[in-house]
Amino acid sequence: MEMESLVSKAVESTLFTAPILGKDLQRFIEDKSKLIQELANEFMTGNFKHIFWVGAGNSWMNLYSGKYLLDKFTNINNDLYNSFDFVTREPYRLNEKSWVFLASFSGGTEDTIEGLRYAKSKGAKTIAIVNKKDSLMGKEADIVIDYNSKALYILPLAFVYLFALEIAKSYNQSEAIKIINNLNSLPKFLEDQFTNEKDKAKNLANKFLNEDTIFTMGSGPLYGIAYKFGLTVFMENMRIMTSFMDTTEFRHGPAEMLERHKPAFVILKGTDSTRDLVERVSKIVENQGCKLLVFDVKDYPNVHPLLAPFVLMIPLQWFAVYSSLMRGITDLDERVLMGRGVMGKGKGVTWP
Repeated sequence: MEMESLVSKAVESTLFTAPILGKDLQRFIEDKSKLIQELANEFMTGNFKHIFWVGAGNSWMNLYSGKYLLDKFTNINNDLYNSFDFVTREPYRLNEKSWVFLASFSGGTEDTIEGLRYAKSKGAKTIAIVNKKDSLMGKEADIVIDYNSKALYILPLAFVYLFALEIAKSYNQSEAIKIINNLNSLPKFLEDQFTNEKDKAKNLANKFLNEDTIFTMGSGPLYGIAYKFGLTVFMENMRIMTSFMDTTEFRHGPAEMLERHKPAFVILKGTDSTRDLVERVSKIVENQGCKLLVFDVKDYPNVHPLLAPFVLMIPLQWFAVYSSLMRGITDLDERVLMGRGVMGKGKGVTWP
């Protein structure tokens, strides 16, 4: 089958969310903004003490930005937990004065269902961010944010941004208003980006076609999306050896492998305060003779530095789609183990 025919098929897949991101983000903002404002107001005016962000895999990294923004703009105590770690660590601060946000596209992720039930057993308020309201988590949570879209990363990400920024407004953070306004303008940007990034991504994927080991690095606001692609999307869909690390940590040991091994690197470069150090690491990798692919937020002007993950989502996804198709993986939704009842246990569990 010719490549363009495969791409046409890919557009319809659940994995390939880029075609609908702009339209669905616009709808989500219109449908949920009032509810998000009400939730933020309820938290700020109630006697609540702690927020927990809980998820697994991709959905864990949806929530990373919630903690990042609350830490940056507020003094609210909040923690980010992998779902399994949340249950097994049994955080002492979890109680009836806690809010627990849990994300799962399917609403049937074993680890996160257990996290929701554990939170409820401690009297915490649970907010499930899921695709469908009638999912298992949707039925059991106190509040449901159902986004009804295959945009399983960007729409939950938009929720945590808007919620955290609404709270930041209560702290008289004028920057929060700027970010919200910029976020509201992104749908049209994403629609155009879906078309504009296609050919560039195809060429990049072709250059990386023979690479079987890729390290993905990102820092600051790009940490979450770098994790998503480096430790889930690339390995899950391209079926090659990939990994993720914080760009700033690369100098603390991993750089020494370059004396004997030359893997390829994907580096995400923001326009925030991490940029200088990320550029230093990029030069180290390049000077050691490694193949390097840099996705730079600076290439997309007029976007707030903290909205970086929204800006790089489509370029990264186009790269992943073409890289998978060129490797002969033509059904982007097919999985070898995930979603087959091999790794998940429990009634109503559908993932992994």
